[in-house]
Amino acid sequence: MKKFIIQTSLYLLVFAVALHGVAYYMLFTKVYQTHVLGNEIYYAIAKSKKKNKSKKLVMGDSVAQQLFDNKTTSDTLNSIACNQSISLAGQFVLLNNYLLAGNRPDSVFFISTPFSFQNNLDQIFTFQYFLKPFYTDEYKPYFSDLVKSKIKLIPHNNLAQYPLIRTTNWAPEFEEKEDTTYNFLSPISVEYLLKIKALAAQYRFKLVFIPTPTPESRRKEVEALNKNEYIKNGLDAEFADFFTRIQFIDDKYFIDRIHLKDPAAYARYFAEKYF
Repeated sequence: MKKFIIQTSLYLLVFAVALHGVAYYMLFTKVYQTHVLGNEIYYAIAKSKKKNKSKKLVMGDSVAQQLFDNKTTSDTLNSIACNQSISLAGQFVLLNNYLLAGNRPDSVFFISTPFSFQNNLDQIFTFQYFLKPFYTDEYKPYFSDLVKSKIKLIPHNNLAQYPLIRTTNWAPEFEEKEDTTYNFLSPISVEYLLKIKALAAQYRFKLVFIPTPTPESRRKEVEALNKNEYIKNGLDAEFADFFTRIQFIDDKYFIDRIHLKDPAAYARYFAEKYF
């Protein structure tokens, strides 16, 4: 029995060492970033640090990424669009990276669904899509007290950067109770939209918020969004035309009431209308 326990312990030790070795290798080479959930986020982060001659930049959620894929849109129009799960805090980091890299766009187009601004870092995807890519020493200085307080509520937040966790799709089950004090702009969205607005003033670029095509079945949901939330927070200039720009189209053109079946057709429309 003693011999069995010793052999089993040795086997488990060797297995654990090998497993950690693979994890550290994947972390060091960054190979994990190409296959984990949210790989488009890691690509956007890397791209945000590169110089680009384009004067027009696209940012936004996963529908924006559908329209202007960050892997293929890099010429006259450059895209670092990725996913709404990174919240406006993550979007701020991407834009700040882009500007610190020496890029000087004259226009930044933020494209998203009308519902993406509700993200308050309280989603089931926050651990995988925000903590793992952004909860690092490099980006922590950009986190406000509000962001830090939200992170503390996420189970096992201290494990997000542990190699065996970061290089996989493991994430704890988590979703905070719904906050009914807002329904359009979350507190974190407001805070970081104002920071993004400040960057626009500092670097002298035009900031344009553009809504994605929206299913007709969600028209009432859009109409119920509280427009006063952007007015009372000093964002009326940025969102004055946002709701009038929304295209409501038949649900049959959507995969899941959010993402488009044929984004290329709408990308051409957006390019002609806005860019």
